[in-house]
This record gives sequence, structure tokens and C-alpha cells, in this order.
Amino acid sequence: MTQCALIYHTTDDYACGAEILSLPAGAYPAALAKACGCQTLYWVGAPCSYGECAGVLEAPAAGSPSLFSAVEPVDQVLVFFEILPALTRETLEQLLSKEAGLLADASHKPLALWAPYEVARRLSGRRDTLVEELQDLGPVLTEVSLAQEDGCALHSPLELYRCQELLRQRINRAHMAAGVVLVDPTTTHICPDARIEAGALIMPGCYIYGRSHIEAMAKVGPNAMIVDSVIGCGASVNSSQVIESVVGSQTTVGPYAYIRPGCDVGEKVRIGDFVELKKAKIGNGTKIAHLSYLGDIELGERCNIGGGVIVVNYDGKKKYKTVVGNDCFIGCNVNLVSPVHLGDDSYVSAGSTITDDVPSQALAIARARQVNKEDWVSRRREKGLL
Repeated sequence: MTQCALIYHTTDDYACGAEILSLPAGAYPAALAKACGCQTLYWVGAPCSYGECAGVLEAPAAGSPSLFSAVEPVDQVLVFFEILPALTRETLEQLLSKEAGLLADASHKPLALWAPYEVARRLSGRRDTLVEELQDLGPVLTEVSLAQEDGCALHSPLELYRCQELLRQRINRAHMAAGVVLVDPTTTHICPDARIEAGALIMPGCYIYGRSHIEAMAKVGPNAMIVDSVIGCGASVNSSQVIESVVGSQTTVGPYAYIRPGCDVGEKVRIGDFVELKKAKIGNGTKIAHLSYLGDIELGERCNIGGGVIVVNYDGKKKYKTVVGNDCFIGCNVNLVSPVHLGDDSYVSAGSTITDDVPSQALAIARARQVNKEDWVSRRREKGLL
């Protein structure tokens, strides 16, 4: 049996701009319709950024042809007149078990329709005349009631919160049933697209969004945000953000680290407090303890990066890359002015500003020699200059 879904997603609806657990609210009925067998999907009004669709249809105006005349003929049509993000699969399957059914709330307001294509074509598709048109269809439709666990349509922030809580609790229960440890489910927010393996530990105050993958024995939190990232087996992310990046197994991140998009952090790496990475590839066993910015850099294995190291990767117009070999030691308060290359087993003295390549096994010193001017303070005071 061929079937398609139409989801009303008009810009004047509150639900059109709403997000739940990092996904557009419209993503939830779209995913549910696909899971229940709808091969094609149409948005009515405005497109949604989630998933593939067969097209975007204009909400029909008075006197215009039926909306359904623009739909490729199929056996059955599923229509969501409202965005129902928390709708359960059980309720939708109950609706789909009817030959022709109407999903309605407690006040009998129509929310969704399941009908043969020829029945749907008898409707204009206009929501302002929907009730009257459905009544004209006669007893062909069987009404299915919305359950309490299905949430509600979205028309206000309060209804958005209500649906988010239902979805959040549903997702968290499923993860715990599969062996994930959530220390405090009431403060844990997990996107439905995220994958978390059994044995992972999620501490309080965490947000795991997008298509993130948390591997077994990893520890996330407390107070961490993971977006479209992979956290490797046994890794730890404490009070930090990891965005569109990969963190290798047994690596520790944080507290208060910021891993920006495009980073590939190796295994057994230490990313300490107030470290920011951007488009950085970090080799296995390297330590970046604290207070550093490393952007557009390829850093080798077993390196030691002192506090206050900055990669100067931007000249105001272009960004440049720095490459550091294996087993390098970079002292505190060093500026690496890209593009530079540091060979394997090289050392950089603290306080240096490196503008030229450093050969392998060399020590680079790029700072002025210290000069002490004796009695400088007293002489200045005698002259009234201090």
C-alpha cells in the first residue's frame, strides 16, 4: 500500500519556529510518519529543515483547488493539521488501523486525518473550513482520541514545554532501560537522534544534541553540552562543550573547555580547563593543560602544551595552519604565528613568539634578553616622574 504524509507547517503558527531537544518541532511528526510507513512527505506552508520531502505545498486560499490535487496519488493519505511533537507511535498506529480515521483532542478539534486518497480529495485543505468539510463527509471517519501521553498541539511556550518534558522523559527512560546510567534524568536532555551505548554515564545538567554518539564507559558531565560529536570509550567531558568534533577513547576534557567544530582529538589526550580548540587535530597522548587557544593546528603525539599557548592563526583576512610534530614541548605563554612548522622533539622556550619554522630537536627562543636597571624607581621619583 502506498501512503504519504502532509504536515501543516505555516509561518504564522507558533510551532513553525519552535525547537525541542535541538530539533525543529516538525521533525517529530515527520519522523513518526516515516516510521509508520509513509513513503513520501509534504510540508504545507513552509519547509522544515529536518529530513527529505517530496515538496512544499502552499496552504490553499478560498476558492483555490483542493490541496490534495497537488499530491501524487497514493492509496492512503496521512495529514497532520497541527504539529504534535509528543504523539506516541501507539496512538498513530491506532489511527492508521482505521480505514478512514480522524485524530481529535478532548474538545473534538481535528488534529490529524488518515483517509483514502479519494476521500482526502473531497477536502479543500483549508483549516478555517475544516470542521464543516469533515462534517460533510458524513460517518465515513472514525474518531480516535488524543491520549494524555500524546501531549498537545503547539500554540504557546507552555505547550512547548509540556511536549518537551514528555519527549525528554520518554527518551531518557529508553536509554536507562538499555543500560545507560543517567544520574539525574530530570536535568538530562538528549536528542532522539543521539546514540548512547550501554555503560555510559551521564551526569546531571547535560545536553546531548544532534547525531552525537557516546560510547560505552564514557562519562559526560556534569554540566556538559555535546552536539553532533563522538565521545570515545572511557573518555570524560566535564563541564565543557564539544561541537561537531571527535574525542578519542580515554581522553579527558575540561572543566570549562570549548571544543569547536572540526576537531579530531586523539586517545589518552588531556584537554584541561579554559582550553579552546577549533579545527584542531590532536595526536594521542598529548596534554594541553590549561588556558590555551589552538585553532587550525595539527598537533602530534605525546606533546606538552604549557599554559597560555596561543595559535595566532588569523591575519585579519585569512586563516593559516600550524603543524607541530611528535614529542614537542611548548612552554607557557607562547605565540605560534601561523603558518609555522615545528619538527619532532623540538622545544619552544616560555614567552616566545614563533614566526619561523623550528627544526627537529631544536630549542627555539624568541624573546628579548632581560635587562635590570638598578635604582630606576628612586631616580624617577626624585624627578617627580612617579
